[in-house]
Amino acid sequence: MRQVVHLIIIYAALLTLVGCGDGKSVRQLPHLGDTPYQQDTILVTYATNPERALTLLDSALLLGNISEYRGQCIRARIYSKSLVEQRQDSAILICKELLGHDSVRNDAAEQENILDLLIAISRAKPDYEEYMHWAAQKAELCQQQGQETERWRSEADVGFEMTRLGQEDEGLAKLDEAISHLDAPGSIDRMDAYIVAVKRKINALNALRRYEEVIPLGQRILDRLDHFESHTKDYAEDSYRLAWKDNPGERDRYLDFSRAQAWGFMAIAYSHTQNPPKGQESRYLSLAKKYLALFDNSSYGKTFAARRMISPAQMALGMYDEALATYDELEHRMGSDTLNENYAIILRSRAIAAREKRNFAEAFGYQTRYADLSRLLSDSLLKSKAHEYAARYHDQEQKLEIAQINAENQRKTIIIWAAVIIILLVSIFATWLLRQWRVIRRKNLVLVEQIGETIEYKEKYEAIVDRGEKPANAIDKNTTPVAPAIESDLLSLDDISNDELFLRLRHAIKREHLYLDPSLDRQKIMDIFQLSRHRVGAAFAQGSEFASLSDFIRDCRLEYSCNLLVTRPDLSIKEVAAKSGFNYASNYSSDFKNRYTITPSNYRELNAKK
Repeated sequence: MRQVVHLIIIYAALLTLVGCGDGKSVRQLPHLGDTPYQQDTILVTYATNPERALTLLDSALLLGNISEYRGQCIRARIYSKSLVEQRQDSAILICKELLGHDSVRNDAAEQENILDLLIAISRAKPDYEEYMHWAAQKAELCQQQGQETERWRSEADVGFEMTRLGQEDEGLAKLDEAISHLDAPGSIDRMDAYIVAVKRKINALNALRRYEEVIPLGQRILDRLDHFESHTKDYAEDSYRLAWKDNPGERDRYLDFSRAQAWGFMAIAYSHTQNPPKGQESRYLSLAKKYLALFDNSSYGKTFAARRMISPAQMALGMYDEALATYDELEHRMGSDTLNENYAIILRSRAIAAREKRNFAEAFGYQTRYADLSRLLSDSLLKSKAHEYAARYHDQEQKLEIAQINAENQRKTIIIWAAVIIILLVSIFATWLLRQWRVIRRKNLVLVEQIGETIEYKEKYEAIVDRGEKPANAIDKNTTPVAPAIESDLLSLDDISNDELFLRLRHAIKREHLYLDPSLDRQKIMDIFQLSRHRVGAAFAQGSEFASLSDFIRDCRLEYSCNLLVTRPDLSIKEVAAKSGFNYASNYSSDFKNRYTITPSNYRELNAKK
């Protein structure tokens, strides 16, 4: 049945694609093939609409504008910027798989690209040990290739992670070493690596709450950018990373991004400085607002990533509504994935904002949730495993999607034939399924008739046996169900054979409908007929076709219920079960199915249609 569902789904998808086969719908997508900046186009879209970016990527793969390998790289890059840890873990799995490809192992530049992604993902998670591991691996690779600029860019990453892992002095020293090696104009690539190294030190100092030291570093970034704009010809375009000769727009976007980040760093530093120089408090506040305004007015400042970056400054400056708007979007993007540090920061910030607005009850609620979440986050190993399994599952889904996209290369001929074949298969299977249903229905009708005939025959047979073998002094039909009243027969019960004892017990139990009592068991039979446990057990186990008394009672109840199902359509299955001596309707249905191979509902329905 599952295969049929899959075939129908594929058939529907193929018919949809046939309807789009004229190419008009496809051409309405952004013309990624018209520009060499396909990857940038998709990643820029992600800043405001990540799901749209993934749609663009799938469309670009479908059109052949991006290779499968490059598509995987872009997908990993998009996932690396997600707030959902499952996607971040999926990105790591994609990158690790790409590192194992022969084309990547034999190409240092491709290895470097993948390592860059792993570094970015580990930084976003954050996973400090993995971050340092991949950064060190990249630094070693670049050193082997003689790429000193890239080497020191990676060494800066290593230094940053050392500070996060508790090696503060060693990490800051390594950062200073990287900055000093890169602090010289000469190429666009060196300038970018220098800015990256300075930003890593800023991030390290922010984590250590040494905000005063951030201010001159932010100014160094601005000075370097100003120097570049004033002496552009002194910067050679020798990098595969940044080549703006043919596209000045890309250069302008880079400058806007880098300046905006520097302004953001300085706004955060000025707003968070705990002890500004005496008499400089108002100046620091004014500068914080100035750089915040510059940040907000930049193109980068309007993106979600930028608003997320600047929210600590907004909180420090009392701009709670602006910060809370960013946190609202953060929560929306995280969805149900709230077991993470990002959500803990949101809860703590909301508590601060509520307290400052004097909403103390609301502040207490957020603070309590923050404390609870902080305790949960301490169990990081369990959380990591859960996300790893989810990421592996998600990675398999992505592989299936990519396989479907690759199949589109010859879709015009394949789709037509596939549609015809699927229609034939569905028709054949539907015919077979209908025939099987009819066969099964006929068999069930016959089965119902056989059940009724068997019960009727059994009752007649038992009546004949009772009349033919029952002694003259047997239990009188007018006596009560309490067998001890059979005074003349009490002594003979112990002397007769197990077969004869079973016949007498069966006759009494069925005649008086003792089996309709839900509590009827061996002890009651022993009490009613004054028999020992051994005699009762032997009568049913050795003197009948039943293995035990309970099997016999269950058989009687089931036969009785068959009659109720047919003659009392007003009763529900639960009521039939209760009137037949069953304590639980679920047990009744299970026993009925085991005995007759169909359910009570089916039995009633088929009897009604005979």
